[in-house]
Amino acid sequence: MILPETLEKYDRQALGNAIYFTSLTNEEYHNSPGISSSVIRKFMDSQIHAMEEDVLNTPALKFGTAAHALIVEGDKAFAQDIACIEGSPYTQYNKNLKADFEERGMTVITKKERDDIFRMRDLLIPEAKKLLQPSENEYPSIFNYPYERAIYWFENDLLLKVKSDILRYPLENAYAENKIILVDYKTTQSCEPSSFLSSVKRYKYDLQAAWYRRGFEKAGFEVVDFYFVAQEKKHPYASKIFKMKKEDMDKGWIVLEKNLQDYVKVLDGERPTVYNTPDIVELSLSDEE
Repeated sequence: MILPETLEKYDRQALGNAIYFTSLTNEEYHNSPGISSSVIRKFMDSQIHAMEEDVLNTPALKFGTAAHALIVEGDKAFAQDIACIEGSPYTQYNKNLKADFEERGMTVITKKERDDIFRMRDLLIPEAKKLLQPSENEYPSIFNYPYERAIYWFENDLLLKVKSDILRYPLENAYAENKIILVDYKTTQSCEPSSFLSSVKRYKYDLQAAWYRRGFEKAGFEVVDFYFVAQEKKHPYASKIFKMKKEDMDKGWIVLEKNLQDYVKVLDGERPTVYNTPDIVELSLSDEE
């Protein structure tokens, strides 16, 4: 398995037909070669936008990043990666302070957002806390940490990558070293089941689950289940666990394989589509009535 030169400097070890990078930071992971789940899902919406990806750090994304840091990785990660600014963001002092934090690679949030996130952690349902907070003996010993583990693998000549929120043994007590479950934490407007299902369809979370499962299967693990822990961003910060069906992930990987083939065609010179529609579209206002 020949890796791009920019990845050669990082500590790694072979796992099955994949490579586990033991200490990649989030920034190093996102700036590294390899196709991620988010890229291929964007490719399905608009090929040209995926090929020219420019991630906008929106307020919603910043909030999700901060919530993830505290609720998934804990106080130490939150203190290292997240900065909180009190008062008006428009004063020159706070503008300079924000710029300084961001230059250091930190995500900047408001005091209210910080308070919300700590309340969210406190009010998680017990079942969610169990999934999100594995103890030292509840994940495979090959991993030095159960959070944000980076796996890279090849599908034909394409380098793919995944960084899981949480990997751990199944909740049953009979552990097998190669059997794991994957857990992804999502902040959401509503964890009412039909509403979250709409989010799954809109953001293609089912394909994300299929992608993550594929990566860890290539690394030699049996992914027994995939769970989303969804939590609302506003009071009462309700949370709920959603389990993916295996047959939906099976179908999802078939869809992903087809789009990876299309991705290769674009890499080979085929012109990418714009919002995956013809260049000339006839508008019909009557369709909106």
